[in-house]
Amino acid sequence: MRKAALKRVVKQLRLHIDAGEKSEAVSLLPQLARAADKASKKNTIHKNRASRIKSRWVKKVQAL
Repeated sequence: MRKAALKRVVKQLRLHIDAGEKSEAVSLLPQLARAADKASKKNTIHKNRASRIKSRWVKKVQAL
């Protein structure tokens, strides 16, 4: 369930980035961070992976 929630947010984020919609992508970043943190807290993913996911997507959004 936690992985699916994370994947849903990443998919939405990817769609907004591909469309060039920076404001919508920025609004999804807190949701991404929340989903990644919850998944790492429940040991669904490793905490370093959660940090890496957040970092990479923030960089992609800032590059828009």
